Amino acid sequence: MDTKKLNLYMSILKIGLVAIGVILCLFIIGGPNMESTLEAQETFRESSGMGLATSFTGFIIFASVGLILLFFVVQLITNPKKTVMSIIGLLVALVLYLIFLMIGTSDTNESLALLEDVQVAQGTIVSSSAGLYTVITGVIVALLVVALGPLLGRYRK
Repeated sequence: MDTKKLNLYMSILKIGLVAIGVILCLFIIGGPNMESTLEAQETFRESSGMGLATSFTGFIIFASVGLILLFFVVQLITNPKKTVMSIIGLLVALVLYLIFLMIGTSDTNESLALLEDVQVAQGTIVSSSAGLYTVITGVIVALLVVALGPLLGRYRK
């Protein structure tokens, strides 16, 4: 297939998916809010607009996971060394997240100064903290690689 046609088809697909997503989001935004009656909220939950938005979101997530797996398989076949290094990087990030998750955090609803109506479970606080610590560690390591990379290149010579 011609590259120009492929790019055109992919652009049409992207624009179409975004347009559908925006229209379905407008259905949700136009629905009742938390100040509405309980009956109106339950009616909206059972409506076709909410069902379409939920189904579309599930489809996008399912398709994304499938495309990611397909990408890794194709990359593993065409460029195995770099792909294995990428997979190892993902596994290192997962292990780091799990370590931070097991360590836990001393934060609570009170120490975070959350409002009375915005209380969350302790597990949510722990997993959010573990994710933040993992991202911060990744950013610090990336900055160190950028800063020290040229120096290590000169040192090897």
